[in-house]
Amino acid sequence: MRSPALSFFALLLVLVAVPPGAGAETMGPARPSVGLVLSGGGARGAAHAGVLEVLEELRIPVDYIAGTSMGAVVGGLYACGMSPQEIKTNLRAIDWDDVFDDSPPRRHLPFRRKLVDQVALFDFELGLGGHGFELPAGLVAGQKLGYLFEVLTLRSAGAANFDELPIPFRAVATNIDTGERVVIWKDNLAEAMRASMAVPGAFTPVDRDGMMLVDGGLVCNLPVDLVRTMGADIIIAVDISPQAGASQETASSATILIESLYLLMDQNAQQQRELLGPSDVLVVPDLGDMSPADFRAVPAAIDAGEEGARLATEELARLSVGEEDYRAFLERQRCPMMQLCGTGVVDRIQITGELRADPRIIAGVVKTEVGVPLRLDVLREDLDRIYELGDFERVSFRLVPTGDTQTVLVDVKEKSWGPHFVRMGLSAEADFKGKSEFTALTSFLTTRVNPHGGEWRTELRFGAESGIFTEFYQPMDFSGLFFVSPRIGFNQRRFEAFTDGTFDEEYHVGVLECGMDAGIQLRNHGEIRAGTFIGQRRAASRRGFPAPSAIGGYSAIGGYSGSFTIDQLDNLSFPRSGTFVSLRGRFFSENFGSDVSYDKATISACTAVSRGDHALVAVVRGGTSLGSVPPIYEQFQLGGFLSLSGYERGQFLGPYFALGEILYHHRFVRVPRPFGTGIYAGASLEVGNVWEDAGDVSVDGLRYASSVFIGADTLLGPLYLGLGLAERGVSSAYISLGMSVVRN
Repeated sequence: MRSPALSFFALLLVLVAVPPGAGAETMGPARPSVGLVLSGGGARGAAHAGVLEVLEELRIPVDYIAGTSMGAVVGGLYACGMSPQEIKTNLRAIDWDDVFDDSPPRRHLPFRRKLVDQVALFDFELGLGGHGFELPAGLVAGQKLGYLFEVLTLRSAGAANFDELPIPFRAVATNIDTGERVVIWKDNLAEAMRASMAVPGAFTPVDRDGMMLVDGGLVCNLPVDLVRTMGADIIIAVDISPQAGASQETASSATILIESLYLLMDQNAQQQRELLGPSDVLVVPDLGDMSPADFRAVPAAIDAGEEGARLATEELARLSVGEEDYRAFLERQRCPMMQLCGTGVVDRIQITGELRADPRIIAGVVKTEVGVPLRLDVLREDLDRIYELGDFERVSFRLVPTGDTQTVLVDVKEKSWGPHFVRMGLSAEADFKGKSEFTALTSFLTTRVNPHGGEWRTELRFGAESGIFTEFYQPMDFSGLFFVSPRIGFNQRRFEAFTDGTFDEEYHVGVLECGMDAGIQLRNHGEIRAGTFIGQRRAASRRGFPAPSAIGGYSAIGGYSGSFTIDQLDNLSFPRSGTFVSLRGRFFSENFGSDVSYDKATISACTAVSRGDHALVAVVRGGTSLGSVPPIYEQFQLGGFLSLSGYERGQFLGPYFALGEILYHHRFVRVPRPFGTGIYAGASLEVGNVWEDAGDVSVDGLRYASSVFIGADTLLGPLYLGLGLAERGVSSAYISLGMSVVRN
């Protein structure tokens, strides 16, 4: 047997015989390894791209990268093989206003979702669960941002962890439940970047491994220690942390919150800066008081980063290597094995995530095909269509390469505050002449009641119009093409009757009605619907006496109805593009139990064009009783803001009417979503009238009016302050909330 002494002597001879340079390939480069630390700071983080460009000019290889927030975004892109020039080009080309707005274009929404816009509801929803009301976890779910990161990081699709990237990489996030730092080093690079920059309250947290992750800047905005533990001998730290007290805005709750975040970032970044040694390099680009939220300043931030790195050239230059060595680094960083994925053949499409919606409904809107090369533009449209269904907080994708083919994983996360939703609303109008009215609204919606996507909607109204309405909408198959819709409701409204333009009497009209409709859903374009209804109506004068028999008093109602609607407008209140057309008819018949037979048919159409912030809108509305004589409270009314402005609301009454309008509006202030779209100044020219008989309809009888207004598209709905001018010097001022240009 070999003695321990002999074994030790043999090992000693081997160690002595090994030359000093042997094993260098496995132990690391002979030069000191360089770690790059990129701090967070929102839009200010674009400066990192300028720094990277200077590092490449100086031939400084990077062996490790760690980043926080925007630093994780730029660092992750560089780590997975993107060049500084590509990063700069992408950052400049991104429409940041659009990326941070998860709202799909309105014309792409399912028609059921568009119908809600015709009701004066606030533009936010609450969840209703066993613990009461629930709020979304952030203003922005990051749907578009997540897709952008997935596309930009397709090079990393084949990496099991971030050590397999051309440059080992780490992203820093914060566990919002414990306040602890979380280092992300594996799985989905795009998700890691998204989690690292999830500013609390602005973005929804990222659910990863059972942790809810938010912006890493809260605990470690400049992760110097992290890169050191990765193995870096020398560190280049780029600090673009926003400085506390830099905001020049007046004090507000939002400003105080932002300043508090700045203070946290500045304090923990200072602690990390103290870990830098004499051989390390700190680069601090001069970004002045640039706001982290000012993404329009991204080009200026890139330039500032480049300038800041050039000021540190003397310190950085000592880390330069020869051309041959740097060429070897670039071959590794632009690794051929990490080429852009996304062109391989699709062998499978898999829907993942917890679903209340039936997967067949989702599959029905997916156009990506198995057995053909993947087209990213088609996949993007698929994700948009799934998200536009309205049930999901986020829809993302991942590619899993398998040789020459790839599996497309579509991951969906349904709204955590659903499927029971509540929205409030308010409709109000005043003419500064003592006449005003308002109606408060509450809408309840339960989605995905059954596999075919049935939904139950209920509305409550209080004020000038009061009542309750409930409808169950049931698609007949997974495509949603055909549907049936039973409904029942009670409505009571105030009706002011005018004779020859002069106020005559006020009536209170109450209607209890139930009905059944069936129809065809024209995808996101519109709807065809027909049905029957029965009910009872009561009309009483303001003094409490029953209305004259000619008006109705108590009466039974019944008949049939039909409608055809196409809605492709981008906005119902301040439209800039698209078209809206609606044809509606209600036919009261004694054959359906109605005490009085009469008909009502209306048409409403709108089209809009725009250039820049200027828009021109044309509106046409009309109605006819088709030769019948409706009760007075069922006749058409004109008068009021944008309905012959200058006159009193409902001042003109008759069984026939026509109205044409040309509106112009200019958006002079842009408002970031989800708080609205902007503040507008505009004007209108209006022409129309009402008539007692079809034979009276003529151009000679038209009335003319106009208006000027200031309007705002807000989270609470459209708000107008206007002045109406009519013939013979008639005028009126108006303030209105919740009114749309398009009215049925």
